[in-house]
Amino acid sequence: MLISALTVTRSGALPRLEASFGDLARQTHEDRELVVVHDGDAAFDTSVRRLADRAGLRATVERAEAGRTLGELRNRSVALARGELVVQWDDDDRHHPERLARQAAELVARDAAYSFLTEQLHWFPAQRTLYWEDWSAEAYPLDFVQGTLMGRRDRMPAYPSARRGEDTALCLEIVASGARIARVRGAGWCYVYTWHGANAWPEPHHLAIAASKHLPDARLLARERVLRQRLAEFAPPLGPLVVPCGAGPIVVSGSVDLGSEP
Repeated sequence: MLISALTVTRSGALPRLEASFGDLARQTHEDRELVVVHDGDAAFDTSVRRLADRAGLRATVERAEAGRTLGELRNRSVALARGELVVQWDDDDRHHPERLARQAAELVARDAAYSFLTEQLHWFPAQRTLYWEDWSAEAYPLDFVQGTLMGRRDRMPAYPSARRGEDTALCLEIVASGARIARVRGAGWCYVYTWHGANAWPEPHHLAIAASKHLPDARLLARERVLRQRLAEFAPPLGPLVVPCGAGPIVVSGSVDLGSEP
């Protein structure tokens, strides 16, 4: 089953794109393609194509006219996709090699139209801090991480023409439609949501999410071994980093930090 990873990006994102493309290339689900839509200049277009080729990815890259909203660019990426499934693959996030396989397997097993993770890791590279967040406490049916959308391409509604918040509006339409949603639980290590300073939402928004959704100490300590094991499977690594915990922070060593602009 072909999965199209959809990336909407802009000039200035090249350091993060390299890691994102590398994560896609290392996915255990082998039938995949990359679709990139951007509003950068010709030089940026060339650089994106070069990065995709260097990663060994089948890629469609399109340069859009300036001034298009994020929602419009996302819709264009869906239109360019060839896969039976599409997945949101933002330029500034990191992905464990098993992410596509786990979400696709759950979607198929439940005969669902969409698949979402209910947990995520939230990374603040400048502070070298990582939080494990659980979104399942949110009011049903929006009890999942909206940015982890995977869906059947022929069931995807249009994103609204918005400059931000477009994924929330899309998810509201998905749940209102009554479509079956597969929720992948306990695998927050599959997806790393990153604050790097140039995000659509400001830092207080990210900090508020981390404060309200970070796992309680007991649950975090019970998953420490899994967290360490899975973080070690990212290439390049995220660390060094610290996971806040009232019983004493969990310190993870590492040597590479690609989360912020040089």
